[in-house]
Amino acid sequence: MSRYGSREILDVVLKDVKTGEPVVYLESLTTSSIEFAGQTVYARGGKGHPKLIGWDSEKDVTMTMEDALISKESLAVLTGSKFVKGTKPVHKKEIVAVNADGEIKLSHAPLTTKLTHFYKTSNGSSMDAKLTAAPITGTIVTFTGSALNDGDKVIADYYYAAPDTTQSMTVASDVFPGTYLLEGTTNWKNEDGFDVEAVYTIPKLKVMPGFSIAMASSGDPQPFTFTCEVLKDTRSKAMVTIDVLED
Repeated sequence: MSRYGSREILDVVLKDVKTGEPVVYLESLTTSSIEFAGQTVYARGGKGHPKLIGWDSEKDVTMTMEDALISKESLAVLTGSKFVKGTKPVHKKEIVAVNADGEIKLSHAPLTTKLTHFYKTSNGSSMDAKLTAAPITGTIVTFTGSALNDGDKVIADYYYAAPDTTQSMTVASDVFPGTYLLEGTTNWKNEDGFDVEAVYTIPKLKVMPGFSIAMASSGDPQPFTFTCEVLKDTRSKAMVTIDVLED
């Protein structure tokens, strides 16, 4: 009888449960685990009121995966939303130095349909004095009623039109993650020291709606966590199938 050790990550593909078409490949996972649980109730009786008969039910299988990297496809799986390509207004805050003519030149042309705000600043964050801009044409901004010197710094807060190659996602209040077919491969090592491929199949994997995106200026980068519930297959009683491909 062969025995195995498991110390390798799972390479995963999530597929559409109806068409079988791949939706996302998760091949930079740092950890993955499958946990099995159930409920047991007992008949008790007699002296000491011991357990006499047990009934098992309510089988639960959960899967957790942590990915070191996120892609547009995997973020779409986590949110249930999709990225859409197209131009849109984008906020911009930049610090610009005043030139000898008392003007500043922005990196983008502000949208005239959005409000623009300008402040004289001493350190790039403080709003020392609000400035009034003349009608803006292109990226050149001039100011009225303000004494600005060559080299003074100005905060420019405005919106510009992002290029039409921009891809945007909206996390909506009524859209949630879906259910997928999971197929994954990893290696188990047998007692002879040889790697044996192990293939995991989960016919119905429900991605749960809770996840977080961590942002920090120090420390290790945080992985992206996929928390999932395993559902019973529609066509059988299968929840998880493990195939060990050993000669």
